[in-house]
Amino acid sequence: MKYSAVFIDFDGTLMDTSEGVLNGARYAMDKAGLVIGPDANWGGFIGPPLHECFEITFGIKDRKTQDILCSYYREFYQKEGMYQAVFYDGMLDVIKTLRNAGIHTAIASMKNTDLVCKMCDHFGVTDLFDGMFGLNLAEDNTKADVLREGCEKFGLSPEQCVLVGDTYVDEKGAQEAGCDCIKAGWGFGFKPDTPGALKSPREILKAVGL
Repeated sequence: MKYSAVFIDFDGTLMDTSEGVLNGARYAMDKAGLVIGPDANWGGFIGPPLHECFEITFGIKDRKTQDILCSYYREFYQKEGMYQAVFYDGMLDVIKTLRNAGIHTAIASMKNTDLVCKMCDHFGVTDLFDGMFGLNLAEDNTKADVLREGCEKFGLSPEQCVLVGDTYVDEKGAQEAGCDCIKAGWGFGFKPDTPGALKSPREILKAVGL
């Protein structure tokens, strides 16, 4: 086998969470009394750390305002948004095949780890993963840090691990951690015609050597 562990990004790779995430952004902006302009970069809201999302999408650079918006966003997301998500077609079957082949499967997300665990419990897929790694409570760890934590838990070198992710945040994080990256072309960043990107989750199996 080419890899001993496959890490899977959550938003845009494992699940289409766009409905809940974008509804959360709208809720936060509305509750803060801020107008969403016609030039809002909605494509930049999913993937980066939450504070950065508000800057990328709405041009909000003030940290205090970002803190308030993040608080409002989480208020909505924990109550409603987290349930507004669906698995990408074929993804769960791919994960089961990887596990049957003796490969560790884990989530590597820029969501808070507790939230990832809650969502997996809600959607009944906790048993499909050997680990769930995300942002710590201080939210000061990077995608590379998340991957390093996972590699350490499994006792594997970065070269034995690969991340499946849909954005350049994933690609950069994998590179910094020393892992390979498989580009998912069905999410929010890479497209099916992005060089090297897969067109469907089922292609993951071939990419990892199965």
